[in-house]
Amino acid sequence: MTISILHNTPNVGRESFGLGHVALNLAKAQNEIGCIAKIWCQNEIEDIHGTVASICIAEKQIVSFPAIGIASLAYSQAMMCAAKINSDGFNIVHQHGIWTACSQVSNVFRRKHRTPVIIAPHGSLQKWALKRSVLKKKLALLAYENENLQHAACLHATAEAEITDFRDFGLRNPIALIPNGVSEQWLNSSGIAKRFLDHFNLPKDRCIIFFLSRITPKKGLPMLLQAIHRVRCEFAANWILVIAGVDEFNHKKEIESLVEKLRLQDLVKLICPLYDQIKLDAFAASHVFVLPSYSEGAPIIVLESLAAGVPVITTKGTSWENLITYQSGWWVDASVDGLVDALRCMMVLSPMHLEEMGKRGKELVRSQYLWSVQAQKTHDLYAWLLGRKPKPDFVISD
Repeated sequence: MTISILHNTPNVGRESFGLGHVALNLAKAQNEIGCIAKIWCQNEIEDIHGTVASICIAEKQIVSFPAIGIASLAYSQAMMCAAKINSDGFNIVHQHGIWTACSQVSNVFRRKHRTPVIIAPHGSLQKWALKRSVLKKKLALLAYENENLQHAACLHATAEAEITDFRDFGLRNPIALIPNGVSEQWLNSSGIAKRFLDHFNLPKDRCIIFFLSRITPKKGLPMLLQAIHRVRCEFAANWILVIAGVDEFNHKKEIESLVEKLRLQDLVKLICPLYDQIKLDAFAASHVFVLPSYSEGAPIIVLESLAAGVPVITTKGTSWENLITYQSGWWVDASVDGLVDALRCMMVLSPMHLEEMGKRGKELVRSQYLWSVQAQKTHDLYAWLLGRKPKPDFVISD
């Protein structure tokens, strides 16, 4: 029997910061292997048009409901009513992200229709994340989230570190370890380095270390700037840091102030957020990608960098030990000292050596991290939860 899946997430637009990207690409890959997958969200119609174009997903797979009240709570009476009816006959709900009223929708499916619910918190239960908006999360737990988490048929971990997070939070549900992925389209796409350099008036005689993510405190940019300040003499000879991303909590001003305070104006360039082709152009121009985060789930941007053939520096705040195993980057302590060590290792390597590291990263993605691979794993997970197949070996029950 065909499996009918609802991906439940508040947002699939650019401002979803990865959650929407995961839901869209996973749903698309699931449809390609014979499932029937749809996404419920609360986006404006124009946001969905842009998403459809960039992901190449059928627009009919996305259903948007009007939100009521505070946008960050993602409450939709229309979505709640649709859940009670379940006219599409969904027999699996896969929720992406927690702490919003989308969890109430999952509760309705589970209570009223006995639909198995899989929850992917995507890093929201990490200790660092739990220290943010503590009051909001306590209220959400009391109102609906504790019920949602405790009674989920399965939890979805995108990295091994999340398994520990779930157990430390007191959850004893089965856990499926299924990483995020990259599309074949991204893996086979390429950018034009010169176009990126010309567009942002960047020097052509420098190697680029590239940051692309939200400009927000947990991403560790001040720590990275302090590390560059420590090695500025070696760094200034051949390198420049390019920072791109959406500003959050007005953190960009703090970064600009720190750049000025440390006198790094000639070594650091802040640019606008990048999407689609210009993003590919940026990776084509970059020699190394850096994500100095204090805490992450399984960041898509690391996969995209590796798939673009660019080696990665990231911290042990992310679950990327494979960078060491496959010699495609550096996985260091989330500290200034850790980043200094990585920068010094990076700077002594030739562009040819960095290119070889990038090739190994690309092959790692091709072999383990395509969305088609992850879609098949989710199919096997759903089939087990519906009593149609044995438990997959990537599900942990203890």
